[in-house]
Amino acid sequence: MPYDSPEAQNVGYACAALSIIILAGRLVVSRWRREPFDFSFFLVVLSMLVITARVVTNNYYLKFGTANDVLHDPDFPEHNDISRLKAGSILVLFARVLLTAALWLQICLLLLFYSRITSGITWADRLTKTAWVTVCLTFIAVVLATFLECRPISLYWQVDPDPGHCVRAYAQLLIQCIANIVIDLLLLFIAYPLICLRKRSLSEYISLYTLFALGTFCIVITIIRVVLIFNEDSSQTARSLWASVQMFVSCFVANAPTIYGSLRVVRRKRSGQRSGQGYLDTNGEPSSRPSRPEVESWLKMDEEIALRPITPATRDTLNTPLVGGTTHDENIVATSHYFNPAPLASYAR
Repeated sequence: MPYDSPEAQNVGYACAALSIIILAGRLVVSRWRREPFDFSFFLVVLSMLVITARVVTNNYYLKFGTANDVLHDPDFPEHNDISRLKAGSILVLFARVLLTAALWLQICLLLLFYSRITSGITWADRLTKTAWVTVCLTFIAVVLATFLECRPISLYWQVDPDPGHCVRAYAQLLIQCIANIVIDLLLLFIAYPLICLRKRSLSEYISLYTLFALGTFCIVITIIRVVLIFNEDSSQTARSLWASVQMFVSCFVANAPTIYGSLRVVRRKRSGQRSGQGYLDTNGEPSSRPSRPEVESWLKMDEEIALRPITPATRDTLNTPLVGGTTHDENIVATSHYFNPAPLASYAR
């Protein structure tokens, strides 16, 4: 079905607003837990700036129109202002770069989340390094395809004579979406140890498979976007609308696990403090809360690790096998009943 500019603008505004709310919520939860500023914090702030810049850019090029619209959209009104078409066509190129940056920033946030959980697992670490390299190379490839598909670049805003099919930017779309799918698959492979390291309860399996389902949903949305854009002959309104949808889905998938995990950790600590206040020792003095039972979830410890900022001290703690006693991090209590390093050690081989 054809889309008009007001419809694409409204969807763009809605998706951008929801994405910024999610990112702002992550920052609020982070500051509420009094977490130090780390790399993910700056990625979230940068994501908010990029999404804001993109929605502003979209607003103008949808008003101005583009050479692609004039050449290939029979419903597009007559447009005699060549300077506005040129400005709109140039803004489209920058909007595509901003969209790529927004999507890849969400990938980086999710990659940080997974890499913290799987730290110390040899093949997962290798996959993580491969994913970081892939993220950098594919971002460069998409940006180059954005500006170099039409050569010379002035073909992007040329109307007469017809510049050809390059203005539809099919190559740029395919490179961006295929690269996005490949990286999403890498992220799913990195997260796979969460399931197979040890047995979990039914609720934990539901949480983990929901995480995998979200990653798969991101891939499905990317495929739908490609199919519908091809069906619409690369109409710029269709590209803008479905790019906004994909951006929102990626933002939700990348940040929902961290926000949900942070809230669970805070709730668990508060309930632990309330429960611990009622214990007395043999002298009648207040006692600390007893050790957690053996059935306590190891996934909850995954959340604690994933939500901690990466520092040299933290990295040493994550890579050192835990034994009975308490680590230097007050957020993680490791006892022989709470954590068994054997699965990690055997899996790393």
